[in-house]
Amino acid sequence: MIESTRLFPAHRSPPTSTPLSILDATVARFAPTGAIWIFDAPNEDRSILIDHLRSSFIATLSSFPQWSGQLQWAPVGEGDHTKRFNRPMLTYGHDSDPGVEWTIVEHEIRTDAIAPTPKERASSTAGCRPGTWIGDGFTESLFVSREPLALSNLHDYAGLPGMRVQITLLNGGYAVGVKMAHCLADAQTLMTFMHLWSANSQESFGHEQDSSKVDIPIFDPQSLDSCAGGDIDSASCDQALSQKARNLPLHRFSWWDTSNEAYPEFCIPTTEHSKPSPGQLEQTHVSPSKPAPWHTWDMTRPASYVQLHFTGEELGQLKALALADPDTRTDISRLDTLLAHMWTFITRARGYADSSSQVYFNLTLGARARVSPPLPDTFVGSPLFITHVGATGSSVCQDTLGKKASQIRETMKLFTSDAVGAILHDAAFEVSPQRLWQAFLGSEHTIVTSWLRLRMHDVDFTRGGQLRYAHAIMPKMDGCLQIMDSGVGDGGMDIALYLDKETMGNLLQDKSWNS
Repeated sequence: MIESTRLFPAHRSPPTSTPLSILDATVARFAPTGAIWIFDAPNEDRSILIDHLRSSFIATLSSFPQWSGQLQWAPVGEGDHTKRFNRPMLTYGHDSDPGVEWTIVEHEIRTDAIAPTPKERASSTAGCRPGTWIGDGFTESLFVSREPLALSNLHDYAGLPGMRVQITLLNGGYAVGVKMAHCLADAQTLMTFMHLWSANSQESFGHEQDSSKVDIPIFDPQSLDSCAGGDIDSASCDQALSQKARNLPLHRFSWWDTSNEAYPEFCIPTTEHSKPSPGQLEQTHVSPSKPAPWHTWDMTRPASYVQLHFTGEELGQLKALALADPDTRTDISRLDTLLAHMWTFITRARGYADSSSQVYFNLTLGARARVSPPLPDTFVGSPLFITHVGATGSSVCQDTLGKKASQIRETMKLFTSDAVGAILHDAAFEVSPQRLWQAFLGSEHTIVTSWLRLRMHDVDFTRGGQLRYAHAIMPKMDGCLQIMDSGVGDGGMDIALYLDKETMGNLLQDKSWNS
């Protein structure tokens, strides 16, 4: 390790305490939000590079001063909805602020040994379809800090940062890795920060920037909460609004059901931290939930990571195929058809082609554009929820592409501003926002996270290097699917897919990719 320190904005804010939003509280148990960028930059002076990255990071952090503060639980007490159990808050502008961890390490690894270029990945043939790259050799832990973040176990926070940044000097280039507590930032918030840091870094190298392209972040969690239906500060919830939310396709799997014989023991301590005291629970109504299907998720089995590239032409062909079915909705998107396509192949690879068991495609949706009034793209936080599409395994494999794409589109259309307002209202009264999980992993479930239109491949700190690989940090677990814009500018999309190793082998050998 070359350096490890804590960084702060250039000018400290006045002492401030800000409760985070209702939805921020619901994702506090989620894995960190993060990403890694690998650059080829053989001629870069390392000391100059580090100085510019550090100074531009500090300048950027000045637009996000809250991230250098302390993420913690808000005090529980009488009053508004932000004072209920396990509601996160940020305090910043204090001498005791933990800052952002800034680490610089060096590895003698050649960049071309880490990952192929976007063009090479898009043309690779590690399977029955072109554009398949097996990424199991990519060692994510080399490029991001492995130290815990504040509240990562829903308990410890004092002195722990909510954001960690690692600069890795490599043979022939460098890497930038960032990870954050999920309740501070979703992918959209992270990329708002990264594009501003990228612009500030380029400017520090003397490259003129177009200020009109720089997005100004807006940190105002209560502007999301104000979109909730009803009175979220009252003593009890509006039953009609709660029922409206619970009628939507939102899983309500309870983390508290630890008696399930397949429940993973290592999750129990964090689960216990998500519970109020027995005395508090006795005075609280616990909303309905369902036991999670732990028997369908064997965490002892190894998972594999593969990146799949779909060209713009392929996406157009998939959409045309879906629209050829006269019963298909006319408003389906290329993404709808690609997701429907992937759901089919994943289900078949898992051996459910002739099964009457229900399988689920869990879709992560952003709330910014779905509330009234809508929030800007630069709204800082993690305003998301997870819906799902469900069907029998045999139906998924036998139904037309158009029917499945329509099902995905119809599900997304359910989440009007009124529906999201009801979701916010219901979540505001939860006894513990971390009790319920709206998704699951394992053989019957897939979770989809979209990073489309976030310009992940546009991050460039120097204009002197070439981005070799952009990697969204995802848990390497059976059933994670992350999608982003193509790295080769062909109007296509790249999919990062994590599946049980045996299932992944079945998927890669499925010859119907080309049919």
